[in-house]
Amino acid sequence: MEIKTREEANDVLVVDVAGDLDARCAGDLKLTLNEKIETGKVWILVNLSEVPYMDSAGLGVLVSGLKNTNRQNGDLRLWGLQPDVRNIFELTRLNKVFQIFDDEKAALESYS
Repeated sequence: MEIKTREEANDVLVVDVAGDLDARCAGDLKLTLNEKIETGKVWILVNLSEVPYMDSAGLGVLVSGLKNTNRQNGDLRLWGLQPDVRNIFELTRLNKVFQIFDDEKAALESYS
């Protein structure tokens, strides 16, 4: 799994994730999110367009990130869910908890 971060307008931090988001590497994403949140980055957009597979550990990291940003009056939003990943969000009903977007432009505009 590969993780890259980049700053966008309106103080939004975009986290690009590529590869499977599973128990083997979910800790890396959790560490990245926690470090950014601790430095005051509480408006986070996670790009999952390059994530073909996610398990419960990956879901747990995203839920934890959402709770941590919400605690500081921020938000963690998602975009680019591939079909298998979208199915997991629908089965767990987390699609009702997260704001999920089809493209980055719409997701970034949602922060303004």
